[in-house]
Amino acid sequence: MKKRILAAMLAAVMVVAVAAGCGKADSKGDAAEGTDSKEETRKVVLVTSGSGEPYSLLADDGTWTGIDAEMWAEIEKRTGWEVEVKRAAFDSIWGELDTARADVAANCWAVKPERTEKYYASIPYYGDAQCVIVPESNKDINTFDDLKGKKVGCTNGQAAQTIIEKMSGEIGFEVVLYEDSTVGMNDLNLGRIDAFANTTTNVNNFMHYNDTIKFRFLDEDLTANNVAYFIQKTDEGKELCDELNEVLQEMLDDGTVAKITEKWMFADMTQLIQK
Repeated sequence: MKKRILAAMLAAVMVVAVAAGCGKADSKGDAAEGTDSKEETRKVVLVTSGSGEPYSLLADDGTWTGIDAEMWAEIEKRTGWEVEVKRAAFDSIWGELDTARADVAANCWAVKPERTEKYYASIPYYGDAQCVIVPESNKDINTFDDLKGKKVGCTNGQAAQTIIEKMSGEIGFEVVLYEDSTVGMNDLNLGRIDAFANTTTNVNNFMHYNDTIKFRFLDEDLTANNVAYFIQKTDEGKELCDELNEVLQEMLDDGTVAKITEKWMFADMTQLIQK
């Protein structure tokens, strides 16, 4: 009798143990299932020309510096996104968006109607102005009309290009396009062109680092413009743009963008954002 009672007790203990073991296995299974369903980190492929500071300079070793480099380092930190940076020629960047080889175009781009018609633009993160410069020694060119019969340089794909090409037909001057603004301003200094259209900040930056070269700004500005990031017009692009706008607004509100532009452009360029 005692043996039968002992056997029954051992059987009961085994049943409880097996049940407990099953419970643990289920718990682990649930946990594993939960891990599998965890949302993956968003990967954002960003394309830039990476051709020069203060905007965007991408070195051969992958080091990225300039305004957009610091902007996206902060965006990546705040969002937890995995940001991959790739380089494309200045006028080929849009093709990277069109073919979905990139999610965001980042090159301190001006907001222009021909761009916003085709792509989503983020909220502006700073403002700038398009200008025309001549060598400081030039006393003959003082107005746009004085450009008649001259050679006027401009960076290919920059906001000033559309305006300058339209003006060339109205006033009568030759447009010389450059892939790099620094090359254009060096040609202006060497007398190979008579004037150069570019952004005020780019010109100031060039003269800051080349203090023996002096340019004079014409009194007339071509236009003032906002600067933004551009994203493909798809449902996924709209979602990305909305999320990007949230973090950009935070960075504007807490002064982060102001500090970045002050570092690279020697002024708080967020004050020039056009409302």
